[in-house]
Amino acid sequence: MSQLCDLSAFFRVYLFSFWGISQFLLKFICIFSVLAFESLNIFNLAEEVYRVMESGMKRALRVPSWLATGAACALVGVSALAGVVAADQSAQAAQIDAVTGAKITNTSTPAGPNYVYDNFKLELTFDTTGKAVAENDTLNIQLPSELRTRSASFDVTDTESGGVALRCTVPAAEGPEVTCVFTDFMATHVNARGNIVLVADSVKETTSEVLHATINHSVDIPMTLDHGSIVKNTRGFAPETAYKYGWQLHDGHPERFTWEVYIPERSIGENTIIINDTFDSSYGGYRLFNDESSENAWQRTHLLKWNSLEDFKADPSHERPAETVSVGGAINGGIFQMTDTENGFRVSFPNTQGDAYYLLKYYTVLNVPANAKVGSTFTNTAVVNGQKAEKTIAIKTAGWGDLDADQKTTPTPEPTPSTTTPEPTPSTTTPEPEPTPSTTTPEPTPSTTTPEPTPSTTTPEPTPSTTEPEPTPSTTEPEPVPSSSTPEPQPTASTTSPGPAPSTSASLPPQKVLARTGSDAALIGLSVLLLGISGASLIARRAQ
Repeated sequence: MSQLCDLSAFFRVYLFSFWGISQFLLKFICIFSVLAFESLNIFNLAEEVYRVMESGMKRALRVPSWLATGAACALVGVSALAGVVAADQSAQAAQIDAVTGAKITNTSTPAGPNYVYDNFKLELTFDTTGKAVAENDTLNIQLPSELRTRSASFDVTDTESGGVALRCTVPAAEGPEVTCVFTDFMATHVNARGNIVLVADSVKETTSEVLHATINHSVDIPMTLDHGSIVKNTRGFAPETAYKYGWQLHDGHPERFTWEVYIPERSIGENTIIINDTFDSSYGGYRLFNDESSENAWQRTHLLKWNSLEDFKADPSHERPAETVSVGGAINGGIFQMTDTENGFRVSFPNTQGDAYYLLKYYTVLNVPANAKVGSTFTNTAVVNGQKAEKTIAIKTAGWGDLDADQKTTPTPEPTPSTTTPEPTPSTTTPEPEPTPSTTTPEPTPSTTTPEPTPSTTTPEPTPSTTEPEPTPSTTEPEPVPSSSTPEPQPTASTTSPGPAPSTSASLPPQKVLARTGSDAALIGLSVLLLGISGASLIARRAQ
């Protein structure tokens, strides 16, 4: 930028010193713009835009011809340069095809069968060995349409240093796309290999025993379901005494919770059913969410009634109650009443002394929404005619991951040869005196004995040392997260000890790394230097 400013100042000086230099500069800008646009293969479009802009300036603004020509060239040239820069920046990130396998596990009913609204854990393995990965490169994972997640963000960290290698985000949706972005961790590491774990729940039936994820919108990753396909639960959970259930919403509002109170009429002898519900004050506490808007009408407090225990069991999704009553509505010849208390509320309605089954359903919202973060827990306690029922909702992560990577090695620079000529070292040897010539020639005495040298060659042998460290695998089992969409999920009572689920990891070959595209840095520099040569040819044509 400073060089451009210096260049601009240079031209301004000569603009006032030499008449007509401004026209020369404008021609120079236009000529260079031609070259820039030709390199982008959009010269015809640029030429048309140039003609329209020049004509408009001449007619509408009534500016001099040379000024209109120059301004049109400059504007078109700057637009081209902005496009080049933007294209270069957008081309920096690449999609990395590095997923090598995937496995799905039912954490609600590990021994089967797989029911709608069960919780599942997805484990994806990846390996970037031999792939060029840079900061801001992405790994995109499209989940199967049969699964649903809640909104979350999580990091994939290095097991040795704890450094964050990927930052992942997942929206609250059915079949969402999880986006993981590589950080500057990859500037100092290579050959990253690890796993990404996602938590989701099923939302629909399927006749297939295989679910499919898609990596980077192109690579199919099959995941085999243990114990067959996903089916509807035909027998709902129906406790014979008061029971409390709850979960965090999946609709993009993590600060809201759904609560249910199960009430079997046969367990209550009084003429009036009374529920005293107490809220938890931890992490700022929560309050009833009875929004009056039509959009949130489904989240208002209401009472559902089935005429018998068997009717309730036959409706596991709670879609076919005999009656649905809002606060203040009529039920059993009386009124469904609800009043606020200091730390919760009180509900009452008549008891028919029969076999009816009731479900009180209401929603709460955190007083401090920011506290809906991993690690926070919220408890709710209901006392139904002396029967105590309690449920704690723990905020858990929807995903996590870890990896191992190799540290990049810094190449050792080669030594630079010295060009300095060494100075000679003076000799301290005493010169031998020259012999005095003699006129007498002595006879030599021959010697016939030549001593032979005894060579000694002993080469020590090196002792190699090779030690290969063994990696330590790391596995984490998440706790299931109940579902919350309409129709509502059902808790599952299980008395059978689940057996170990066999591994169904699909081993896939590593995918090719997508080629990086982008403008050459030289093109940008050239565009800055020549911002408008493009019009010279145009000006020349117009002059002709």
